[in-house]
Amino acid sequence: MEEILAGRWRAFGHLPISVTDPPRWHKDYLGGVDLTTNAVAFGLNHRALASGADIKLIWELSRWHQLTRLAMAAHVLGEAKAGWKCVHWLEHWVQHNQPYRGWNWTSALEAGMRLIQFTWIEALLQPFVTSGECESEMEQLRYETLPSHVWFTWRHRSFGSSANNHLLGELAGLIVATARWPELSRWAVPLDELEELWNDEVLAQFAEDGGNREQALHYHLFSFELCWHARMALIAAGRKVNDAVEQRLERAREFFVDVHGMREPWSYGDSDDAFVLPLFYDESQATPEWTAWMSAGRQGEAISYWIGDANAPLRPRVVEDSPWRLYEDTGVAIGRSGNLVLRYDVSPQGYLTTAAHGHLDALHLSIWIGHTAMIIDPGTGAYYAHRELRSWLACAPAHNGPQTQLQRWPRRRAPFLWSGHHSRPSIIVEGKQALVAELGDGTIFARRSVEISGTSQVLVTDSVRTRSTQQFFTVLWQFPPGAVCQVIEPYRFRVTHQGANLEIVASADWERADLATKPPSEAQVGEGTVSPHFRVVTWAPHLKLQARPKGDSPCVFSTLFLASND
Repeated sequence: MEEILAGRWRAFGHLPISVTDPPRWHKDYLGGVDLTTNAVAFGLNHRALASGADIKLIWELSRWHQLTRLAMAAHVLGEAKAGWKCVHWLEHWVQHNQPYRGWNWTSALEAGMRLIQFTWIEALLQPFVTSGECESEMEQLRYETLPSHVWFTWRHRSFGSSANNHLLGELAGLIVATARWPELSRWAVPLDELEELWNDEVLAQFAEDGGNREQALHYHLFSFELCWHARMALIAAGRKVNDAVEQRLERAREFFVDVHGMREPWSYGDSDDAFVLPLFYDESQATPEWTAWMSAGRQGEAISYWIGDANAPLRPRVVEDSPWRLYEDTGVAIGRSGNLVLRYDVSPQGYLTTAAHGHLDALHLSIWIGHTAMIIDPGTGAYYAHRELRSWLACAPAHNGPQTQLQRWPRRRAPFLWSGHHSRPSIIVEGKQALVAELGDGTIFARRSVEISGTSQVLVTDSVRTRSTQQFFTVLWQFPPGAVCQVIEPYRFRVTHQGANLEIVASADWERADLATKPPSEAQVGEGTVSPHFRVVTWAPHLKLQARPKGDSPCVFSTLFLASND
């Protein structure tokens, strides 16, 4: 509470920003750019702001997370100062964000998010309202906030190929608000219709195996949280949630715990570190706390305090002879043996025609030793503020699937638009230990086998079929920031990170094996550029293997990984 009142906020849970009192609601505090305007929102282009500003930093303030925290402090600790500050900042927001004007009215998702926050804030402040402390102020805020937000969210809800997590957020906001104030349906539609639309979207966006079809792991959590709030609102309104939806959300919870887990996070696909409500104890640990809540761990107790426990224990993982668990619908495989954890991407590119949040990461392999990341996905970076960075981190050469210059990958046409989709990888299980996937575009076929041997070895075998003998075939193994790398002997390397060791032995038929341990002398976006969090970019060491395809016959190259702990 004191940090918020002093203006020491964190955007996305990790970016320190210094915010004035009252906040300047149209300012990118990270970039120091104020874009205050009263222009009609429908004529504003939030995708191309002046002076390098990023709309995500502007929207982040108006998701009201810090205001909800103040309302929580007022509710739990009886802090009247926090409650009044929350009310005053809401009043200031309303005064400086007239309906349908300015940057905060350019997204229906943002309006839906504010509906969820406002509903919680209003409920948390009820003891103050009933005591008469801020009754008239809250009544005025309800009048000035709810109808305009409900109308805008419903009228401008996402549709077609834009209906990713945005539509789930918009419907969740409408459901949460309408469940509490049924009269709001006059500015949208009745709760029955909202629930029916929401049911359809849950089943559309989460696959039968529980994975999210956007192919972006953090948005899986964000979408799940949106759905959970909508679910709780429907139950509070006396409704029984559709059985198929309940089962799908349970599979989604199991998927996230298995695929993300409590490991050092390097998620696939886009991630802006978004969350819906500040229910966690520590904002910098929001994702681990949610993961613990899903699996009934103690670290999730703060979330349980606000929304109760998850409604059922997770199903025990079936122990089979194979170390692999394949989520075939989603296209993700998790391998476990001893202290090794592998995540193998054999997925389609993303959801709907734009594949908005998907990356070109098919055949990418990530490796952890225990909780420690050793081979990583490079991350997201930014959406609008740095196009070159965004393009690199999402492209195929930034990932470690086998690459050649002849591959005709889809191209990014806009921040959330690809020129097309690559084909879906085919996958087979060889024996009990190996998963083999192939991805082709008609002229080139890349094949990768990942075999787990014992409790500490992984053998990766890559091959490419192509008619050209003039194009190099490359694999880029990206290590995390802070990893210490050394050459043991030609084609043999050691990577050490947080007490874990990974030896890498490349077969001698690779033409080159180049280990990069220092960043280039001039800052540039490219090999080694990684993003551990949204809007955080750094450089990390990597190993680049190169070989030359040999005509029509497959060329096969192997890389052995040997794991150990100090």
